Amino acid sequence: MADRGGRLVKRAATAGPGKRPGRPPSLTRSAIAEAALAEGVAGFSMPGVAARLGVGHSTLYRYVDNRDALVRSAIELVAERTAWPSAELPWRDLLTGFADALWGACEAFPGLDEAILTTPVTPRAMVDRLAGYGGSLVRAGLGPRDAAVAVDFVADLVFSSSVAMRGLDRTVPDAAGGSLTARESYRRAWSRESAGGHPFEAEFTAEETWHGRGWFDDKLAIFLDGLATRIVPGSGARGNG
Repeated sequence: MADRGGRLVKRAATAGPGKRPGRPPSLTRSAIAEAALAEGVAGFSMPGVAARLGVGHSTLYRYVDNRDALVRSAIELVAERTAWPSAELPWRDLLTGFADALWGACEAFPGLDEAILTTPVTPRAMVDRLAGYGGSLVRAGLGPRDAAVAVDFVADLVFSSSVAMRGLDRTVPDAAGGSLTARESYRRAWSRESAGGHPFEAEFTAEETWHGRGWFDDKLAIFLDGLATRIVPGSGARGNG
C-alpha cells in the first residue's frame, strides 16, 4: 500500500502544483487548419485531423462549426502563406504572376484546386488583393467588367487545369483486363485515331501535353493576347499588351 501511495504522490508532484496531467491546451484554429492541409484539404476527415493533432474528434468542434468551416479556414491559411505578385506589375506580368502563384499553391497543397471549386469562400485577404489587381488592370486600360472577368478567368483556368492534370494520374482499366493511367489511355486513343490525320493531331500525343501544366500556359497566352485587344489606348496603359 505504501508503495502504491508513493507512486501516486510522485505522479501528482510531476504534474506540478495547480496543474492537471495531460496534453497542454495549445490547440488553435490555425493549428487545426494546418492539420487539415497536411491531411489533404479536399479529402480530409474530421477524425483524421483530430488523430493528427492527438485530440478527440469532439474537441475540434470547440474551434470550428463543421467540416466546411474547416475547409474555409484551410483555404484562408493558404491565401495568407502564398507569395502573391505585386499589383504594380504591368498588366500582363500581373496576370501571369497571379496564375503562377495559384498554380504553385495547388502544387503545394494537393486538392486545393478541387476544394476551391466546390467551396463558396473568398478569404477577406484575397478580396482586398483582387481589388488591388482589378484597380491595376483598370488603370492599364481595361474596363471594370473586363478587369473583373480577367481575374476570375485566370483563377478558373488555373483550378480547372490543375484538377484535370492531377486527374491524369488516376488508374483506369484497359481492354486487356489490366490497368493504366488516364494519361496513357488518352495518349493511346489519340495515337490510334490520328494515324494519317492532320498534323495538328500530333500535339495530342506530344509528351509535354500530358505532364506538368500541359496546355495551361498556351491557353493563358491565347487569353492574354485576346485581352490585349480590349485595352483602350491612352487610358493610362502601362503594360506589355
